[in-house]
Amino acid sequence: MRTARPLAAAALSAAALCALTACGSGGGSKDAAPSAPAAASVPAASPSPTAPALADLTAAEIAQKSRDAGEKLKSVTMTITVPGYPGGAFDGTFTEGGDGSCHGTFSIKGQGAAEIVRVGTDVWLKPDADYLKNLFTGAPAGAAGKWITSGNTTKDKAYFCDLGVQLEKRVGLHTDGNPVDGVAKGGSKQVDGAPAVVLTMTDDFGKPVRYDIAAEGEPRLLVTETGTGDMVVKLGDFDKPVQAAAPAANQVFQR
Repeated sequence: MRTARPLAAAALSAAALCALTACGSGGGSKDAAPSAPAAASVPAASPSPTAPALADLTAAEIAQKSRDAGEKLKSVTMTITVPGYPGGAFDGTFTEGGDGSCHGTFSIKGQGAAEIVRVGTDVWLKPDADYLKNLFTGAPAGAAGKWITSGNTTKDKAYFCDLGVQLEKRVGLHTDGNPVDGVAKGGSKQVDGAPAVVLTMTDDFGKPVRYDIAAEGEPRLLVTETGTGDMVVKLGDFDKPVQAAAPAANQVFQR
């Protein structure tokens, strides 16, 4: 999966410089005192070079700038929708840090919902009653409302704790990390009132991918869509602190 992160190279507007004009000497009588010589005009400073607007760059250049911005990213909040997720439509919100910290919530239609926390390499999952019943066969009643620390389900959902950060770093890349040759510009749009440049490409599985990249400020990835709504990811709250802390010991289910 490719991911893009928007690095905004906002064009600097060059201010017009007002040239100083010398006043011509007015006519006067012979008795008038001679006018002072006109001051030498000061050459106007050359305007600073203006950085090209993001939309004026090639698709490959935009993708690279977005990836560069992603490399500098400290944290991001991702909302994700996957209608065709195995077992039911998946909806989640995850706040992720580049250091691995993560706090999120998600739901799977018909199965339930859960909260997830990751600190370092340790992951805790707190399922609601429905999710506990559907995905943890034979789980004792004492596990309800408690954090669970192990199991394939816990590790599987921790994947989403990395997805947002990785998407920001991988705009326009193949899964092997090489740039996609067919990245193209797809015009512009507004994302929650902010201008964005659109890139399009086809992923390694033959599905179309769209990236909406911030056109102003850091060119970070704001939205990406795979297929026709197969997966939609929105990204924001860049570089804000991640509120992730290990749960208290008495809140963790002990087998």
